[in-house]
Amino acid sequence: MPNFAALTLESLIKTKLPPLPGSVLKILQMLQDVNVSQKALADAISVDPMLASRILRLANSLVYSPRRPVTNVAGAVNMVGNRSIYDIVILNTASDAFANQIKGSFIGRDIWFHSLATAFASADICALANMRGAEEAFVCGLLHDVGKLLLLKADSAFYESVIERSREAGDLIDVERSVFGFDHAKLGAAAAEAWHFPKPVCDIILTHHDPSRLPYGMVMTRMIKIADTLTYRKNEKLDIEELLMSEEVSAFGFKAEHLDTIWDNVVVRLREVMRTFF
Repeated sequence: MPNFAALTLESLIKTKLPPLPGSVLKILQMLQDVNVSQKALADAISVDPMLASRILRLANSLVYSPRRPVTNVAGAVNMVGNRSIYDIVILNTASDAFANQIKGSFIGRDIWFHSLATAFASADICALANMRGAEEAFVCGLLHDVGKLLLLKADSAFYESVIERSREAGDLIDVERSVFGFDHAKLGAAAAEAWHFPKPVCDIILTHHDPSRLPYGMVMTRMIKIADTLTYRKNEKLDIEELLMSEEVSAFGFKAEHLDTIWDNVVVRLREVMRTFF
C-alpha cells in the first residue's frame, strides 16, 4: 500500500497518469484547425487502429443512424463530424488510461459511467443554453472526476475505504483533504494540465463543486455542476426538485422537462458508447 501521508499530487501525476500518445496530440492539434481536411484527419486517425475501430462502430450506431453502413474512416469522419471526433478521441484516451480501474472494480465502473453521462449532459446543457464551447463542456464533464480514478489507480482498496468513510462522515472532498492533503478536484485539474488541456478546462475541473470560486468561468462551471448533479440524481433514481431550485439551474431558467429530455438523450448515447468501448 502506498504511504499516502508522503504521497504528493505531483508524484501521483508522474507515476499514475500516462502521457498523451503522440498520435492523440497530433489529432487534437489538427482538430484546432477549422480548415483541416477530412482526408488528413482520417489518415491521422487510421494510425491508431483501436481509435479508428471505435469511431467506425460509433458512426454505424444508433447515435448517428446512417442510411447505409459506414465502411471506412473517412466516411466515419464525415458522418460523425469534427466536434464529435474531438469528443471520441478524448473519451478513447481516458478509457484506455484507466481501463484496469474501469473494468476491475465496481467503484471504478461507477465513476466512469458517471463521468461519461456528465460529459454528454454537459454538452447538451451547453447547447440548450445557446452557448459555444460544447467540446470544452464535454471534456470538463468527462474529466471532472478523473482525480478519483487516479486515486483508485494508486490503491483501489484504500481509496474505496475513503469513499466508504465519506458516506458516514460527510462530504468526500473533506475526507479526501483530511487523508491526502488534497482532493480529487485538485488532482483532476493537475491531470488535465499534464495532458496539455487549456487553463480554463483545468480551472473548471478544479472548481466543479463550487462554481463561485471561478468568476471568469462561472457559466461553464455551473453547467458542469448541473450535469454532475443531474447524473447523480437520475442514476440514484432520486427526484430533481432540489436541483431545479438550485442557484445554478435558476441562473439558466431550465425547467424539469428540459433536464428530463437531456437525460433521455444521455441514456441513448451512453448505451452505444458502452457497447463500443467495453
